[in-house]
Amino acid sequence: MSLILGGIMGYDISSGTGLMRNNPTVAYVVVGFVLIAAMAVSVFWWLTIDEAQREAHKWAWYWGGSSGLLISVFAFVAALAGGDALMMPYVRFMDYEGHLVALGMITSLAPAIIGYGIAWLIWWLRHR
Repeated sequence: MSLILGGIMGYDISSGTGLMRNNPTVAYVVVGFVLIAAMAVSVFWWLTIDEAQREAHKWAWYWGGSSGLLISVFAFVAALAGGDALMMPYVRFMDYEGHLVALGMITSLAPAIIGYGIAWLIWWLRHR
């Protein structure tokens, strides 16, 4: 989904029209259609995989995703406790000054996805 949406936005910017950038309604409609299409593909994919693959994904999201989110919780608690003095070096390192919502999304999603990947690999190594 990100690749498709990035391609659409890249084309919009490079073509010079700026349709999505200048008209948020168009951006919302495009993102809505891409989300609906991604969900449809995900449901179709889920229905075509076998039980072992389903169990691997469920187990990985439960254990790996939850563990990753726990790391995110510690990061957000540290941000609340330490304030700007603690978070500004991280914001500068990630080069996201002025884009704190996007940084928060990355900070919460990245550990969950990494944890999922590690747990998925562990599940398959244990069930070979």
